[in-house]
Amino acid sequence: MTDTEILEDIKKIIHKHFGIDQDKIEEESYLDSDLNITDIEIDDLIVILQEKYDIKFPQNSSLSFKKVSDLVTFIFENADSTN
Repeated sequence: MTDTEILEDIKKIIHKHFGIDQDKIEEESYLDSDLNITDIEIDDLIVILQEKYDIKFPQNSSLSFKKVSDLVTFIFENADSTN
């Protein structure tokens, strides 16, 4: 799976769960200030991504993921390429 495919998946997930238009979601978008996703919602997003990609995010990882690109990079580096 490429980083572009991961980005598109994340855009779809954010759109589905938070109602944010996919056109407004960019790789460099900040989860909080640009997309208005709260810390609790980021935790929910991380749970969804863990299940989708069968990976484990570090505890309290919502604090370290500020941009969509942070999520893309983490998943790209840690997900099984068969997902």
